Amino acid sequence: MAKLGGMKGWLALTGVAVLMTLAVVPTFAAGAASASSAPLTAADSPANQWAYGGIGWSNGSVTSGSGTLTWNASFGWTVIFTETSTGNHTELVEEQRTVGIDLTAKYSGPELQATYTYQGHEHDTAFVNLTNDSTVYANGSPVPALGIDNDSTSINGSIAEAITVTHNGTTKAANLDVTGWAQTSASFTPALGLIPLNLSGVTEWNSTSFINPSGSWNITWAWQNNGFGGSTGSGTQYSNGSVNTPGSVSLTGYDLTDTFQVPVFADHVPRHAIVLIVTGPCGGYDAFVFVPRQFDLFGGGPHAYDTDALGSASISSQTLFVSQGSFGPQVTAGSTTFGAGTASIDAVGAPVTGNSPALGASPGSTVTGSPMSVAQAQAINNQLNNPGSSSSSAPLFGVGALVVVGAVALAAIILVVLVVGRRSKQNPPSGYGTNGPVSAPPAAAPLPPK
Repeated sequence: MAKLGGMKGWLALTGVAVLMTLAVVPTFAAGAASASSAPLTAADSPANQWAYGGIGWSNGSVTSGSGTLTWNASFGWTVIFTETSTGNHTELVEEQRTVGIDLTAKYSGPELQATYTYQGHEHDTAFVNLTNDSTVYANGSPVPALGIDNDSTSINGSIAEAITVTHNGTTKAANLDVTGWAQTSASFTPALGLIPLNLSGVTEWNSTSFINPSGSWNITWAWQNNGFGGSTGSGTQYSNGSVNTPGSVSLTGYDLTDTFQVPVFADHVPRHAIVLIVTGPCGGYDAFVFVPRQFDLFGGGPHAYDTDALGSASISSQTLFVSQGSFGPQVTAGSTTFGAGTASIDAVGAPVTGNSPALGASPGSTVTGSPMSVAQAQAINNQLNNPGSSSSSAPLFGVGALVVVGAVALAAIILVVLVVGRRSKQNPPSGYGTNGPVSAPPAAAPLPPK
């Protein structure tokens, strides 16, 4: 079966840092408006449960020569936290996280009509034991901090892709369906410091710990080709692995409040904009969801099913907005970025239509996750799991979400998929077999106090 050459990134990772994302260096949007730091004060969110989330859309059309492309894309996520006190300096936090990505693109020309669809979903559950008796280092000096003793995460995700191309009355099609699960746990000795208890005057900090991880993951994918790219065939494969290598882990944190425009949400609670970079065997999202790097369906890295993929979608960056809870710093909002791009953009020649869309663009957008009630977050979850179930003309519940994709650039990307893409069945990438990679990358050296 022919692969879609070089198309793994056509809706691809473009971004920066995620809280608990490993070995990623933050970059920040140019021209961000500046806001002065405000001291943390008591949050107006419920004492034991709170939520945030956002959803946004991109809809449009563009005509190039005799062909017209239309698209409808949506992206969103929600997070629900529940905290339970377990002692004077400890608490248990449960995190429920839901992600949904949906894209439909249609191309119509005199000789060629094509439709490409992508749907991705993920649901994560994490349990973390926190302490407010931990330490980070700022300018080489110890600072009291919120820290993490241990964490466990379970992840379930899926991707469904399909393409149909009709040329002069003959229709060819292909599809890919991916399902995956992962389970991880990790303990830290000593507790890994995350965020200073008092952020006043602290703009950068670091901490080190020893991590003892344990976990496994599995991905199963089924592909079918009915003439797309001149090939036919079908098959089912799987890949699995484990995360079990102890080692050092280090964290670097940044308070970007002075250089990042922190949104003013409806609750008017002062917040700091935080980015944390952590080295280790797992990436992570929204504070406490740890995802094995070799599993992460939306992390932008390589997967065993890439040779059968028709496209991809990736979450790229997160900034977390931290307010003050009763126990210490509390993540009560955030922003998440996704981007689009393709390494095969120079291959656009549109041999069927003769059109040559713009080359080299890489559009991206950011969705803001606003504080909301648990009921509102659950309502958004229903929409994420059922795309198109409500109007896509405005964000749900007035959440400040924005998705803007460059029309010409997206047209170029879609036309690569619909016109010049070819897809073949090949062996999995080097390092993968039917059982996939089975070991985690070595942990990075610890970051000493500055």
